[in-house]
Amino acid sequence: MYEVESSYFSVPSIEKSPAKYDDRIPELNNFYKKIAQEQLREDDSIREHSLQQMRDWIAKNPCIKKCRTDAAFLLRYLRSKKYCFNTSVETLERSLVGRVLRPNWFKNLDVQDTELGALVESGYLFPLMERDSQGRTLIFNDTAQLDPTKFTAGHVTRIHLLITESLYDMPEVQVGGLVMVYDVSGMTLAQLSLVSLNDIRLLAGYLNNGTPMRIQEFHFVNTPIATLTIANFALQMLSEKLRERVFCHKNWDELYLKVDKNLLPKEFGGKTPKADSIAAFKQHCIKLRDKLNNNDLMNIEVSKDSKYWKETHDTELESGAIGSFRQLVVD
Repeated sequence: MYEVESSYFSVPSIEKSPAKYDDRIPELNNFYKKIAQEQLREDDSIREHSLQQMRDWIAKNPCIKKCRTDAAFLLRYLRSKKYCFNTSVETLERSLVGRVLRPNWFKNLDVQDTELGALVESGYLFPLMERDSQGRTLIFNDTAQLDPTKFTAGHVTRIHLLITESLYDMPEVQVGGLVMVYDVSGMTLAQLSLVSLNDIRLLAGYLNNGTPMRIQEFHFVNTPIATLTIANFALQMLSEKLRERVFCHKNWDELYLKVDKNLLPKEFGGKTPKADSIAAFKQHCIKLRDKLNNNDLMNIEVSKDSKYWKETHDTELESGAIGSFRQLVVD
């Protein structure tokens, strides 16, 4: 899982027009190369042409002040949007805007930060050690480990971003995508009280339009009845494409029909103890510390009359939205 080239940990330039672009791209093995060709339409020619297009666009965009232009970073967007140039650059722009308007989410994604490090150590959320047969990376959540007296909704957002930022540049993640598995059996009303409807709206907006991730599936296991109203609200906010990738299961046996049991933590029917996965992830983040901190220096100018500012600061929810929720159907 964490076997990466040493260049993965190097700190990239954030100059929008560097004297020399960083074109280092780890070679995909035949398995992932086939996925990239069949699902993303990727070949050497379209990759090189698209990278040049994005770099030209960044250099000419007057609002962008500082931005990574290395190939690994830009391929996050190109691969997640299947090399559609317009969608790729809009997603990049929205990601940069998110960093400026929501620094409490994006900045200081440091595993050695006291609070964020404690949440990592708790085992609330972490990547699993092995990928599935389709080449997808699994992220596992144990909701019961979130102490609502110590952590906030902001911490929950930040640990998700720490994990994705630590994995984004891996070509296997860019091509194979992610599967999110949430054990919500331990969710409490105190945890639910941490989240506002506006938090959900903003997060859904980022997931829909600002994240360079190929999220293949969301799996929720043992969803408590008390959470269904919020779950339906969250579903309403997601794009149709993402809604179709959400699966809710009554029990672990139902999940095992969709997700390889052996890949899960040992405590949930798999082979690898949680502690091993958490320790490996933490070590990976420590090696990436300088690189992740460097991302904090990227910058874009966001005027108050821009569409992005208005989207983020318009906290009014549509009238009657709660009455139009799609019913959440449990498998």
